[in-house]
Amino acid sequence: MAAEDQWLQDHQVSYWSGERSLPLWLPREDFGFLQRGNQRYKSAAGPERDMTDLLADILADEQARGLDRERRAGLDRGQELELLAELARRG
Repeated sequence: MAAEDQWLQDHQVSYWSGERSLPLWLPREDFGFLQRGNQRYKSAAGPERDMTDLLADILADEQARGLDRERRAGLDRGQELELLAELARRG
């Protein structure tokens, strides 16, 4: 089950950051961000990380901080569950 950009916007979910947002989500029409590459970073000898290791570290950090902690941005667990229930009803 997927939530399209318009559906999220219709349900007052903000993109990128802030209250009631999905961090790092950008609507498809805001494609400018996707035009960026990492060539300059690589040419400056920036280190690259394996995606699996990166995600494992992020998950471990989230778990260490507490998954149910209050956050300054994003959806709280109740908001997330409401949206998921709405998506499930939509079927």
